[in-house]
Amino acid sequence: MKSEFCLIYINHFIIIQLGGSMKRHIFYIVTPFIFISVYAARPMTSLFANELDATMFEIGMITTCYSITPLIIAIFAGRYIDRYGERIPIFLGSLGLFISLCLPYFFPSVHILFISQLILGGSQLLATLAVQNAVARSTTYKNRDRSVGTFSLFSSAGMLIGPIIGGYSTEHFGFQLSFLILSFVLFVPMALSFFISKSSRTSSMSNIEKSTSMKELFRIPGLSRVVFVSMLILSALDIFYVYFPLYAQSIGLNFSQIGLLLGALAAANVFVRIFMPKLVMMFGRVTVLWIFMMMGAISFGMIPFLHEFSLLFAASFLLGAGLGITQPLTIVLLYNISPPDQTGEILGIRLASNRLGQMIVPFVFANLSTLFGLGPILFIKAIVLAAGALTARGIIDRVNQEEISEGRVKIP
Repeated sequence: MKSEFCLIYINHFIIIQLGGSMKRHIFYIVTPFIFISVYAARPMTSLFANELDATMFEIGMITTCYSITPLIIAIFAGRYIDRYGERIPIFLGSLGLFISLCLPYFFPSVHILFISQLILGGSQLLATLAVQNAVARSTTYKNRDRSVGTFSLFSSAGMLIGPIIGGYSTEHFGFQLSFLILSFVLFVPMALSFFISKSSRTSSMSNIEKSTSMKELFRIPGLSRVVFVSMLILSALDIFYVYFPLYAQSIGLNFSQIGLLLGALAAANVFVRIFMPKLVMMFGRVTVLWIFMMMGAISFGMIPFLHEFSLLFAASFLLGAGLGITQPLTIVLLYNISPPDQTGEILGIRLASNRLGQMIVPFVFANLSTLFGLGPILFIKAIVLAAGALTARGIIDRVNQEEISEGRVKIP
């Protein structure tokens, strides 16, 4: 009896001390498996479409399909998460990713790639939005940069591993079997979703009825500017993941080398996000955001002038360092200005805007690539990204980090 009492006491102590962090750890573990599948599949899809003799316009349209479904469902998904929690969106998102990766294996055609990308985009949106919202709201303002940064580290790990696995698998097993192999990765987040309980902080019906309207949300100071900057960042990464493999292939690099270059970007993501909380404390979120965004623009602009693998590896790494730290900063900035019961909806607006950019930009750049080639469109995107960095300078963080450190702002 004494030993049983001790075990019960120890178990109770662990739950009290680690309960909150353990819940957050489940979301951390889910994250890389979602990103492995997506960031392996996206460059593989454009290369597979090219092998199936798709035109550049068709490849651009396939890429656009990835963003159509998220654009439609993002805000509704955010509202659902605010009200009911994260378990069902993570399970359905993982299941959808599994189906989207199985389709090219069983039905290898250009038309099926359109359908696969429609499902892939919507499924990733569901799972990623749920994880982002859960991580951001499971911590205090003081620790939010660190928690979101940790989430970003796990996502970067998936972005690092995914392209390397995809490149190696494609070279040794072909495209179709590689898609099937990647699909099995999704069994992990599907299984872990059953261990996620409904959040106690989800909105009640009365709070939903009192929630701020969409028009009023966009009147929140800084919201539209942060959303716009986030859209530019994600569209830049989208251009890189879709068109850079085609550019690298055009200058004679093999699939494994392309996978390593994509992995270099993700490795830089991991590296730079380790220092994110310290950089934010020293310089503030907005300063870090626009400076690193500008560094990404410069790196992007260098790529069309490079042809050696080692130089492209360095440029990819610098690009990953520049843009890697900016994504989690936009998440934190938006979460901090959100009404407490509409955080999922606000992050849904961010993701919907990101997908709008990812839908429009590939379509425009597909036509530009037909006129100018692959290299020039990368340089054009660098100019757009630099303009976005200058726009980011005007963002005003709701709560100043210096005020927190001096104790003039109460941390919730």
